[in-house]
Amino acid sequence: MKKTNKLKDVNIEKNTNKYFIVGGSIFIIIAIAFVVLAISNNTNQYLVKKGVLEHTELLSAYVIKNEKIIDKDQTKVLVPVVSEGAKIAKGNIIATYKDEEYANFEETLQQMDKEILDHMQDLPVVYSSEVDAIEDTIHNLIKESIGETSYNKMQEYKTKINTNISKRANIIGELSPQGAQIRKLIKKRNQYETNAKKSNDNILAPMTGIVSYSTDGLESVLKTSAINKLDYNKIKSAVDKNKDSNNTRIKVINNYEAYIVLKTSLENLEYMETGYDYRLKLIEQDNYELLGMLQKMVKTEDGVEAYFKVTNGIEYIADLREIEVEVVWGYADGLIIPTEALNKYDNKEHYYLSVLRYSDYEVVPVKLKLDNGNYAVVQNYTEEEQEQLGLKSEYEIKLYDRIIIENKK
Repeated sequence: MKKTNKLKDVNIEKNTNKYFIVGGSIFIIIAIAFVVLAISNNTNQYLVKKGVLEHTELLSAYVIKNEKIIDKDQTKVLVPVVSEGAKIAKGNIIATYKDEEYANFEETLQQMDKEILDHMQDLPVVYSSEVDAIEDTIHNLIKESIGETSYNKMQEYKTKINTNISKRANIIGELSPQGAQIRKLIKKRNQYETNAKKSNDNILAPMTGIVSYSTDGLESVLKTSAINKLDYNKIKSAVDKNKDSNNTRIKVINNYEAYIVLKTSLENLEYMETGYDYRLKLIEQDNYELLGMLQKMVKTEDGVEAYFKVTNGIEYIADLREIEVEVVWGYADGLIIPTEALNKYDNKEHYYLSVLRYSDYEVVPVKLKLDNGNYAVVQNYTEEEQEQLGLKSEYEIKLYDRIIIENKK
């Protein structure tokens, strides 16, 4: 659309009578109405707003982890000490075998717990919000465990309940002046439990990480140390072949490093830069955001493979191989307009907006910060930038400006 200056041709003589002035004024109003009507018939208008814009894409992705499997004796019954998904330090006990030694251990602990509880019955009421909170936790754990059929889960609930009972006894013993005997019994119980942890039947964590009681057979294939030898198709094929594989073995997952691998369209190449951090929203985990550094990208005929290194929130993907992730490729805040309002100069390199001002409009050059297909964030050029690019505008786009959008037929 060419810039029009029709109203600038209308001149009113200073020495006219009032009737001519009134007539001239009416003529101006009619002329303005015709111009506005002409613009309105061929264009739409939009009020410039301020806000935030993201360019995102929803994709399937694969998780590459550092995992160590612990072989267990299949002839023995395993008792979890640490619950599924919990973090553990290297060398700490994950689980133990339920044999005669463990049976004696449990029986002795039960006797000690009964003796402690018997002494607690004779204590005066101790008011403590912490004790109340622990009792609520015990009650909820018992309620949750009812109907549980998984042996591993039942053992996890049992361990958590016993831990909270011990906490409660410790607090009551400390708060009550009559708790000396209880403190003595608790100390004896803790010492016995510490000694029992040195048993050869205990299974120890080979590294610090997250505990899992299931494996999928891909731990030695899809591992972080092999990331440079893997490609998207190999990863996808391995996961597809092992979707139904699930073994009840123990493993520890490194919670300090993992990779998320995905494939995107070639159109996103302009937003991708290695060494840059991108936000990765986990759809199945209430949009929890991971921060992934784009460590490697490989261009193929039908897209771009992206390899993100993740060092936070790995507990949310520890038990997953395939995930739905929303990648935030671009982010910008500022003046937002519809993408269709952007026009290009004849050289097809730079953009401008048509800003409505009274009965006329201004052509204003703008920088494009981000375009998500529907909306765009734009920014004014500085005077120096305009001069370098050979552009000229005395007006700058601002909040609440009314811009013209041409109807495209």
